[in-house]
Amino acid sequence: MRLPRLVAAAIAIAGASIPQAARSQPVDLRITIPVKALLYYPVLAAKDLGYFAEEGINMDIVVTQGDGPDVDALIAGSVQFAATTPNRLMTAYEQGKPLLGIMTISKRIAVNCFMNKEKADALGVSEDTAIAEKLQKLRGLTIGGTRPGAFTNLLAADYVKRAGMVPQQDVKVIGVGAGPAMLAALENKQIDVGCIASPTPEIAVSRGKSIMLINNTRGQDPEFDEFLFSVLYVRPEYAKTNPDVVRKVVRSLQKANAFIIDTPFAQQLPVLQRIFGELDPAILREALINTQSGIEPSGRISQHSVEAAEKLLISVGSLSKPIPWKAITDNAFLTKR
Repeated sequence: MRLPRLVAAAIAIAGASIPQAARSQPVDLRITIPVKALLYYPVLAAKDLGYFAEEGINMDIVVTQGDGPDVDALIAGSVQFAATTPNRLMTAYEQGKPLLGIMTISKRIAVNCFMNKEKADALGVSEDTAIAEKLQKLRGLTIGGTRPGAFTNLLAADYVKRAGMVPQQDVKVIGVGAGPAMLAALENKQIDVGCIASPTPEIAVSRGKSIMLINNTRGQDPEFDEFLFSVLYVRPEYAKTNPDVVRKVVRSLQKANAFIIDTPFAQQLPVLQRIFGELDPAILREALINTQSGIEPSGRISQHSVEAAEKLLISVGSLSKPIPWKAITDNAFLTKR
């Protein structure tokens, strides 16, 4: 039996008014991040604020406690995306397992290094000491990153080499884990310096037992002022067969970046505390300021940033030679702001 015209028209209008995300089943996706740090606040905020859901995405965020396993999961196909440091983007290409960087989240290295205050006082090092002098003072010390092969450890090794020294010979570089484990290692004098993303360095300084040694997120080290760091990866074949899904994920992260950059701290505080716990607001404010200064609003990956990352990886022996930047990056999925 045919419906009366007015009824049929009413049904059609009602159906047109329902958002697409509500009319179709959400897409279940998984994304890895190496640690739960401010560096990956855009990913965590995109879920907390419902930006993924607005795009019809049910996003599961997997924290792997250090970079390495996060990209292994992407290569294996158990996740569709990874937001992580750039080292595996380049080394995977060299190993014949190409991945694709489709958005930069942070335009600077967002790993900051903090030093045990007693050791700093003994060496005559302060936050205002020139970086070249700070690096020379590392001789004989132990630097802790999250795990061997992680970017935190690669950065530490690069600092040792920049000072004309040999990692593991003149300065020990070890893995001690993330967050609380690194704080405990430094305060118990198992390491002298820790390198990790916010908010751990800010927490360490607030406890009075550490000083901020090098704040890369603020651009304190000019070597890393424009550097491909926090990158959204995808497998090239997935991007080719699911371009609309990829654009939706990118758009969600761009919304999160805009929120983080443009929203006053007081309005972000509840979000920050939901994600990172009931930390002192002063610590979160400082960590947020650091994070905001490193975010690239457009998400665009620049050639210079890729070349800067390759230079560091070549210096520590993780990469044998430069890779054409367009072989491992694609800005086509970005939405112009």
